[in-house]
Order: sequence, then structure tokens, then C-alpha cells
Amino acid sequence: MKYERDGLLLPERTEPQIDEELFGSLEAVLGSGKEVYQRLTVSGDRKTEVLDAWHNGEDASLVAEPVEEEDFTLKQAALRQWKQELIAREDLDPEIKQLYRWKVNEHIANVNILIASSKGDMNNFRRWNEFIYGKPDEDIYRGALDWIAHDAETLIAEEGQNPATAEAAQNVLNMLADKRGYRELLAPEEKTFEEVREDHMRETGYYGLLLAGVEMPIGKVNREIGDPILQQVLKNIGSSKPIVDASGATWGVTSAGASRPKEYNMILERFIGLGLGHEIGSHEIERINGQRGPLAIAGEGLDRYEAGNEGRAVVREEVQYETFDEFGKLLRWRDIMRRHIAISFASGTGADRPATSSETYDFVNTIDLMYQTKLKPDQPEAAFAAAQKKTDDLLARVLKGTDGTGGAYLKDKVYLEGHVAVFLEAATRGASAISEGDVAKYDISNPRHLGALQKYGLLPVAE
Repeated sequence: MKYERDGLLLPERTEPQIDEELFGSLEAVLGSGKEVYQRLTVSGDRKTEVLDAWHNGEDASLVAEPVEEEDFTLKQAALRQWKQELIAREDLDPEIKQLYRWKVNEHIANVNILIASSKGDMNNFRRWNEFIYGKPDEDIYRGALDWIAHDAETLIAEEGQNPATAEAAQNVLNMLADKRGYRELLAPEEKTFEEVREDHMRETGYYGLLLAGVEMPIGKVNREIGDPILQQVLKNIGSSKPIVDASGATWGVTSAGASRPKEYNMILERFIGLGLGHEIGSHEIERINGQRGPLAIAGEGLDRYEAGNEGRAVVREEVQYETFDEFGKLLRWRDIMRRHIAISFASGTGADRPATSSETYDFVNTIDLMYQTKLKPDQPEAAFAAAQKKTDDLLARVLKGTDGTGGAYLKDKVYLEGHVAVFLEAATRGASAISEGDVAKYDISNPRHLGALQKYGLLPVAE
């Protein structure tokens, strides 16, 4: 059976999902609780102590709070028992069994990550991180460093450049002298970008359908202007979720609703690309289509789907601009690269050993100081404080779970690596490959995922 979309959405199901019983039994074993990345997050007084240590040039531990080991041992045992029962079942489609076997392995790995962090066992913390996310890609890491170094060269070459900015840029060049790769690896081919953008912007394409009935404002978008647009978009994608205030400046979709900052004031391209296209659009459509399709597991996400999934969502921010070069000038692009750079440097990518948390802090802060000095060339104290805040926020995010002696939580490298992977997929299979990703939560660059979804009619079979 083929599952054809009507616009952005699959039709409502008239029959139970193939794996309904299996999905329900796995959910029962998993139970409710915070995601691993939330359990690893350091906050309150502990976070203050971590930041103080970094500001003083010291290493800091961000290991998870002690867990109730018995509870997690029981969860491990329950997941392993569930997996053994799965393997023993002869009544299941072998393809379904394999999809669930891969997925339960990922769930077990996430439990192991949390336990390893709480014990300060960095060998196993790294091992299970790499099982899920893979090691940082060295070519992409060095390409990102080359991009940053090229920014530094451009600043130094500007006529009449402020001495403080030039000095900060030279510090970056000195630091990256032997680490640079090829920034060209990160940018999509111009033809591919144009084709993907055209596919998204046509009347029956992603943005044409997502924004149906929306009257585009002129200038910046605030809550008064933006929330009615968000309500229309939710209606367009068949979502009944309410609009809720986020705890910070983030956009997203949670069980509570479509969350956006309590107050915001964004340029139109960022509002559409990040708020609507990336977060509310892509991730909510995937969830709804997963519920409507034949496989329940496709709504939660196939195993290790995040690189292709987040890569697609990032591309939807990028195509709001006429060329990738325009997006490549933005702070957002540098923040995506900074995540990968911090994770790769801390992990020891291309080096003899992982970097300690204080070494990673100094490395990233040198980069952040260059950009903040560019913005505030005549205000050294303000530039220093702004750079410190940028580095604080990034490293608290990507070093969570580590003990400060080296390594990183690898999850956030998926944004840059996913961006590269999905553009390569679009160049190979055509621009529509990116929008096809809306039928479920999967990695469009993973052949295993493609094969499974083709078998069950969610994706067309290549001729």
C-alpha cells in the first residue's frame, strides 16, 4: 500500500498501525521521565560553580546528578528482557523486528550514558555517546575552523580596522594555524541550493503549504504579529497544540504545546525559518504524519535519526535566503559551527587527546571574543562580558555529562553534520528528498531507514 500525502499531511488512518501492540509494550517499559539531555543538564548553584571555575581557568565537572541506581538497573534489565522477547517472537515481520531492535539498543545506550555520567565513568560515557551519534567528523570540524579563520582574515584585511578587533582576529588565526581544513566542504553546491529552495518555495511546496492563508508582514515580527501567524500555521498542519511560553529564548514543540519565547522581535526570515519552518513546521509535521502512517515507531523516530532530521530542519532556515552565501553571513550559521567546533575540540578530534573543559573554554572563548570585539570594538569590557556569556552558554550545553577531564556530549554535532549530509542527499536523489522527510521521523541519508519506509509505502521506490 502507498501512503500519499494530501499537501503536507498523510490521510487519517482507517486501520490500526502494523506495530501498534509492539510500540505500546516498549513505551510501557520506557515509562515517563525526562530525556537524557535534560537529566544531564546542570543548573542552579552547580551551574554557577561550573562557570566560576571556567572563568578562573579551572576545569569543572558537569556529571549528572546521582541517579537511583536500582531504578536504572531495573530499567536496563527490563529493556534487555524486552529485546530478548522481541528476538524470540516468530509472529513479527522481520523488518519490524529489526527496526525495534535498533531502537531499543538506542534506548539502552541512553540509559548507559546517564549512568556512566553519574558515576564519572568517562570511558563508557564516550563509548555510548559514540554508539548513538558517532565520532565528530574531522573534515567537517576542520572545515568549520577554516570558516572561522577566514572570518578572522577578512577582519584583519579591512581598511581602517579597529586595533582591538584586528588583535582579537590575529589571536584566532594564531590558534587555528595548523588546524584548518576546507570551508568549501560545508557549503552546498549553488545548483543544489537553488533546486532545494525552489522546491520549498513553490505554491505546492513546503512553505507554500505551511504558510497558506498567512498575510506576510513587513519588517520585524513580534508576539502581537507573530502569534496569529503561528496559530494559522498550526491549523494548516492539523495540529491542535496550544501556543505556550518557552522557559527561555527557544522555539520548539513539546507535549505541552508549540513553545516560543514569551517576548520576541525577529526579522521575518528568521521568524519563518527558525520558528515556523524548523521547529513548529518540520518537527510537528513529522510527528503527525508518524501517527497517521502505518508505523507507530516512525512517529517517535527510527533509531539514530537526529542528524538527518535536524539537518533537514536547518536547511529550512537556510532556504529563506536567496543564496546560501546570504545565510552563511549570519550569526546563526556561526552558532551551528561553534557547536560542532566545541564538541570536536573537547573530544580530541584530530588531536592526540581530548581537551579538558578549561582548555575547551579558552579555545572557544578566543573565537567568541573576536566576534564580540568586532561588534563592540571600543567597549573592551562589554565585548569581554558578551563573549564570556556566549562561551558559558555553549559549553554548559555541549560539555554536559562530562567530568571536565575531556570529552563532550555529542548530540549537538548533528546540526552541522546533518546540514552537510542532507544537501549531499538532495544532490544525489533530487531536491524532493528533503521534503519527503516530512512523512516520519527518520534520517533521509540513512539507507536502512529509506529501505524500511519504502517497504511500507511511505516513500517511493527508486526506479
